[in-house]
Amino acid sequence: MKKTYGLLVFSIMLNACGADRQASPVPAPESGPQPAAAARNPVLPSQDTLPPQPTTGDTEVVKPDRPKGKPVKPSAPTPKPAAAEKSETSKSAPAIPLTARAGENGFVDIQALDATIRLDIRYATANNFTSAKIYDCARCLLRLEAAAALQKAHRALKRQGLGLKMFDCYRPRPYQQRLWDKVPNPDYVTPPEKGSMHSRGAAVDLTIVDAQGNELDMGTPYDFFGREAHYDYTRLPGKVLANRRLLRRTMEAAGFQGIRTEWWHFSFKGKNYPLSDFVWECD
Repeated sequence: MKKTYGLLVFSIMLNACGADRQASPVPAPESGPQPAAAARNPVLPSQDTLPPQPTTGDTEVVKPDRPKGKPVKPSAPTPKPAAAEKSETSKSAPAIPLTARAGENGFVDIQALDATIRLDIRYATANNFTSAKIYDCARCLLRLEAAAALQKAHRALKRQGLGLKMFDCYRPRPYQQRLWDKVPNPDYVTPPEKGSMHSRGAAVDLTIVDAQGNELDMGTPYDFFGREAHYDYTRLPGKVLANRRLLRRTMEAAGFQGIRTEWWHFSFKGKNYPLSDFVWECD
């Protein structure tokens, strides 16, 4: 009897424990049902495998396909180093060698810039339309930008086996006065008080030569003041007209502008310069 009563008490207690377990179900996750395999056998990552957490209060979404250790590209561009900026700026500067950049009173010596540009400075001799020597000695100086443009034109011709030959470049106002004293005619010489583009260091008189230094046929000599020297005068051989076109197109492409009455004269149009009284020294 005692044995039967003990089995009955044990059975009642066992049923009560089973009822408690059924009354305490596991709460379902708020985000919805999970895959069956994960619910049956969840695997929690260890702390070592978790991505680093942000130090701010915002929640960072870490993309699983971001390569480990690859830095995040900054939203703002990284400032360029000062050296890089200086390098880029120097690319746009005129191609003037250091030996010519120093210059004299803001002028560049063309021979120091490019010794292959030939000189025949007529006003340093009596071989000009005045039959008198105007300059104390022969030099070809130009403003910095005009000199760089002239070199550009010369290099373009060199690729064709040709080159430039200079008759006149910068003309100081004291020399302009000498020229005016010889020929006081504004049809041929600019009055000194008005100022020639030559006296600003921005005009050149020149022609084209071949590889041996021979001048191409331009129809008239330099400083010939007749209709035949006009650029729009067409009663000339085709070869002469072609040579004049080559000269003008080359100079215009480099930044110069010609005039109608003198096939040899061109003014740099890239910048305005003041008149100058600077007179170069002679050796």
